Amino acid sequence: MKKLVRYSNIEYFMPFLFCNDIFIPILHKLLENENPIKYVYGSPYCKWGVGARPAIFKFNNLTLIENYLNKLTNKYNVIPTFTFTNLNTKENLNDEYSNNLLDIAYKCNSRFLVSTDDLYNHIKSRYPNAKLHCSILQPMTKYTEEKGFDETRFYNEMLDKYEVVVIRPEYVIENTDKLDKLLNDISRVEVLINQTCHFNCSNHRAHYDFLAQIDECDGDIEKRRKVKYWTDTECGHEHFSLCPKYKEGYRNVHLTGEQVQKVIDLGVKKLKIQGRSLLFDMLYDELYDNFFNNKYSKEEIRNKIDKISAEMLETNRRIALLIC
Repeated sequence: MKKLVRYSNIEYFMPFLFCNDIFIPILHKLLENENPIKYVYGSPYCKWGVGARPAIFKFNNLTLIENYLNKLTNKYNVIPTFTFTNLNTKENLNDEYSNNLLDIAYKCNSRFLVSTDDLYNHIKSRYPNAKLHCSILQPMTKYTEEKGFDETRFYNEMLDKYEVVVIRPEYVIENTDKLDKLLNDISRVEVLINQTCHFNCSNHRAHYDFLAQIDECDGDIEKRRKVKYWTDTECGHEHFSLCPKYKEGYRNVHLTGEQVQKVIDLGVKKLKIQGRSLLFDMLYDELYDNFFNNKYSKEEIRNKIDKISAEMLETNRRIALLIC
């Protein structure tokens, strides 16, 4: 029988935490013992999380969050990974809600993806045994802002500090044949395989700063219109004016199947799929292109997913992992 998952012996990082959560029980049932999804990442709205992707939900009921995280680990056997990736965290380290999230997440054995030394030190001072991952935003910003940035040296220094280090797909593409020789522990690097942007984009910092400013407007449309790069659009993706290539869905930093297989052969064990802001159908397409065995047709996989989804809807009446 053909396996449903394309790559063997891989731990996947999926964009299913606090967004597109319905994929967790669907894929758990579809893949059964074959399920390689190890981590789900995301964050509710908080001061530490703004700027990475527009946060849709803000949960005031922390007990609900705790129950949600426990269900993920106990029922679905995945590790929640909070994307605390705001590039401007120094002034918000004492934010009460963010620290409450940290306390609950740590209690529930979650991990934390961070992009600043300030937040790394803050979390470690509070919880020395917390498991932290180095966000791709760190090398992205250093690559564009620091002349002569030694990317290989940076990754190896971060491997001494973090549990997992996310590396830029551009670096992977440029060094595909020698990745194992450059990095001290290739098994602990995480490779993003479907990044949305153009090669070595110079707008990363401006893009994420823009998203942070939009989040801080808290839905106030008039405040948003005063933010630099704001453009009203029918689809609501106002940040597209900052990066035309992103508007087009441009993906020339999307690793090919051959490139992914090559780095796996060299020892990469962790793959990341992007898509927290995508709707169900768009995210399904990303999963088919990057996760599922292409020996199955897109229609075959979609029919399997739709059947399970319909069964869950009939049983639960609502699409929400919190009550599944």
